[in-house]
Amino acid sequence: MQQQYPFAIQELLDYSIGFLAGNMHDILVCSLVARSWVHPSQSILFRSPGKHIHDMSPSSSTAEKARKRWLKLYRALISSPHLACLVRELFLGANRLDPQTIELIARLPFTRLESLKLTLPSETESFGSLKALVALDSLRHLKLRRCQDIVDLMQHRSAPVRHCELVFQGDLQVFQPIDSTSRIAVLALDLHGDSDVYRTRLDVASLLTPFDMSRLKAFRIEPDNRVTISWKSMPKNAIEMLDIFIEDSITEFLDLSNFPNLRYLRLDLGRWIPNISLSALKSIAASQKIQTLVISLCDYPLDKSLFPALDSVLASLPVSEVEIEQTGLFDPNASRLFPNLVERKLFRSVHRSYEFHRHEISQRWRDLIDTL
Repeated sequence: MQQQYPFAIQELLDYSIGFLAGNMHDILVCSLVARSWVHPSQSILFRSPGKHIHDMSPSSSTAEKARKRWLKLYRALISSPHLACLVRELFLGANRLDPQTIELIARLPFTRLESLKLTLPSETESFGSLKALVALDSLRHLKLRRCQDIVDLMQHRSAPVRHCELVFQGDLQVFQPIDSTSRIAVLALDLHGDSDVYRTRLDVASLLTPFDMSRLKAFRIEPDNRVTISWKSMPKNAIEMLDIFIEDSITEFLDLSNFPNLRYLRLDLGRWIPNISLSALKSIAASQKIQTLVISLCDYPLDKSLFPALDSVLASLPVSEVEIEQTGLFDPNASRLFPNLVERKLFRSVHRSYEFHRHEISQRWRDLIDTL
């Protein structure tokens, strides 16, 4: 019996090429080896074709180079339309890309696009083909760096977006009231602030105006956002996942018993343990079944006198696991601060570095959203 060439097995070939996914040069070489190597190689090469262009330095010296690379990609996809069907992620925009080029790229037939990240130039007035791109049924994730564009872009989309991320700016104007029939349906909503947000105070409720909150199942707001959090607009029964920061001066009292279906909760306490965080934790009802509770601490609070109270509250909760997330300085003996959690076998400690903690936390959140 003739021995079969190992790479003739398609699954093995796909796995081997996928192992090289971090090196685009190697993948390009693989695509030239044999006919059977072409499709798995192209699937990686064109999965996120704009990412490397997006990651270029935003200096003026590279702006024209970036535009030329986008136009080169455009010509390649026009000449071989089947390659556009391989695109799953698209990074469009940034200050170095003009509205005309964005419009040109958006016209391509990205029929299987799953994730779209838009950074539109300030002079963008007409959205044209971008509306059709956002209306794709395959789109699961949308990120906008100008959240005031959300209303114009989403008005032609009938199905809810699974995951929507908005980056709001300090000079953001409050959304105008929107008719209930025109509100945007999302399952998971992330809010992020840029550096200008420190110059102002915003009530998060003003950012929720365009959305149909009745279908929202997951909500996250990054701790860098200095905004006032109000919970009046939150759909109590629908919410299953919360990832929020707690600060005495800007966070309303959070009654967690109002979220009976909550199964994942992450509280970012920063460098101290706010009094309001203990009150919020105590509000969790005995009937709730939270699978994972994450308490995030940065560099560990210096005031160790607050840990006994936190440990006592955490150990009394109806949760399956309590994860103490340490960002920055790492205490390998953190378990000594939570004797009650250790006794109940609920304690788990995770360390995240300054450099990668945002990416790791965001990736975990995306993985959780995929379970909705």
